[in-house]
Amino acid sequence: MFTFRNILPFGAKLKSSSQLVNKFSGLIFQSRLKWKYQHYFKMNNFCTQTEANLQDKISEYSEKVPVPISIAQFLERGRNSQFTEEESYTHIVDETLVRLAHLIKELQCLPEELHIEENYQEILDNYHRSFSAAMAFENLPPDTNNLRDWTTVLKMGKERHKDTVSSMARACMNMKTKYGISLDTDDCALTRSIQYGLDRLYMSRISLNMLTDQHLMVYGHSSPVSNQVGVINPSTDIERVVRHAYQNAQFLCEQCYLSAPDIKISSQNSTNQEGKVTVTQVPSHVYHMVFEVLKNAMQATVDQHLDQSDVLPEIKVLICQSDSDITIRISDLGGGIPRYRTDKIFKYLYTTAPRASLTAETVPLSGLGYGLPLARLYARYFQGEIRAASYEGYGTDIYIYLQALAGEAVERLPVWSPASSHRMTVRSSPVPDWTTNSGFNK
Repeated sequence: MFTFRNILPFGAKLKSSSQLVNKFSGLIFQSRLKWKYQHYFKMNNFCTQTEANLQDKISEYSEKVPVPISIAQFLERGRNSQFTEEESYTHIVDETLVRLAHLIKELQCLPEELHIEENYQEILDNYHRSFSAAMAFENLPPDTNNLRDWTTVLKMGKERHKDTVSSMARACMNMKTKYGISLDTDDCALTRSIQYGLDRLYMSRISLNMLTDQHLMVYGHSSPVSNQVGVINPSTDIERVVRHAYQNAQFLCEQCYLSAPDIKISSQNSTNQEGKVTVTQVPSHVYHMVFEVLKNAMQATVDQHLDQSDVLPEIKVLICQSDSDITIRISDLGGGIPRYRTDKIFKYLYTTAPRASLTAETVPLSGLGYGLPLARLYARYFQGEIRAASYEGYGTDIYIYLQALAGEAVERLPVWSPASSHRMTVRSSPVPDWTTNSGFNK
């Protein structure tokens, strides 16, 4: 449940006047938010916010369908001064409640084997807290105090859920060890349920972050980025993003292996033969996709050529723009992937690297098995895709597809329903209706 806590831990000392001001401001905010809770429950004839009350509201909002927004719409609202912060507040409060309700409903439908894990319970509790906090603003007008308090709630929510991915990975790892199961195979009903459920959980998380970050940046509540409208750059230079991702992946690779392959980037713009490949996109999303693919390409390349690490073959990147698509092809000579393992690279917790530390202060080059699955979700979020073509014994091509038209780049959002719930709770494996291998016995 959402609770009201002091800004500082018990026994901590105030070290400066600014810290005193911050603590005082925090207590004022908590008092205002507490009044909002009391006002809300009084208006709804609630004496207290019980678990039943909370679940009723979650069920109510989960019956509403989330409204997907295109990049073009995000951009128009951010640029158009007629779409005020008050109007944004009215939209985002309701939409946040709807998306959180769908997320919580689906989180509750994940396999029972996960429910007993402490990390899972913490994640679910945190989302209940965020839903409770947002409920305090239901039907409240967008006046100055409410706008200020809502901004604080958004920032607190981002901080509360920043470790969701690693916490869920820890829960899955513990479950995997406890029950001795493999989460990278398709012949296990539990595996399919978790894969399906995590895709939807993380996609919902991406969408909530998009709503939050866009609102905070457009209306000046977080540091703006030059040439961007909120988190969107109307002219994202794809090659520049690729080079930035390469530099950071190169740094990690050199930390692990003391060497890293070079990169060669070429571009082809069929809409403007002399122009750069630019697109209206969220640069941080594109960076995430490219960075994860480059990390894998670098590791494969170095591992394949350990005996000649001073002359590593370069990684080649081809960027193409057409009227409808942006394609980024990343090619390496890292030995490729066996055909039977190609689909597994998009499975959560599938990795060929040593087990990674989930509490490490530095990001490992690989080992958690979440990089490519999450990268593909970022691509799919705005109707893109990531696909792999591997040539065992030679190398791998990864294709990142993005929508070239901002109006076609529409959010892809999970919608909770009994059917989606069934897919996460079904315990039987499908009866095979194709032969799998030869039944002839010599």
